[in-house]
Amino acid sequence: MRPTLSRILVIEFFHEHADQHLYVEDVYRGLNGDAQQLSLATVHRAMSQLVNAGLLSCVALGDGRTIYELNKGQPHDHLVCTACSRIAEFFDTVIESRQQAIAGDLSFAISERHLVLFGLCADCQNRQLQTRRSDPKVALPLTVRPKRNRLSRA
Repeated sequence: MRPTLSRILVIEFFHEHADQHLYVEDVYRGLNGDAQQLSLATVHRAMSQLVNAGLLSCVALGDGRTIYELNKGQPHDHLVCTACSRIAEFFDTVIESRQQAIAGDLSFAISERHLVLFGLCADCQNRQLQTRRSDPKVALPLTVRPKRNRLSRA
């Protein structure tokens, strides 16, 4: 792959933001903030080429959005908060081993893998709980009581 100006600028931007997950638009805004006049299409094309070259990694979030990060050569998975969009990384040897075992049982050769879990981060869970407690219009979740047997009198 030939080192074009756009590819060099994009990969340098990722090295400057090595621990972040970025959307194409984030990179576009970050690069054009330095008076570089790159189009969104040029940035997107450069990022796709860097993914194909193995220098960047990307993960589709399933809602039409894709995050990109510097490929550090270490497998990992992602937790995505559906409220604030925070992304956390994790690696679990048990999950990794299980995926390999399942692929082996099915005679499947894995070329690439992505595990993305969606939910609420601790901050958003706490914020949601505080909102429920402070707003009388928001009903607190009811506790589930076990059903009593109709025949018992207790």
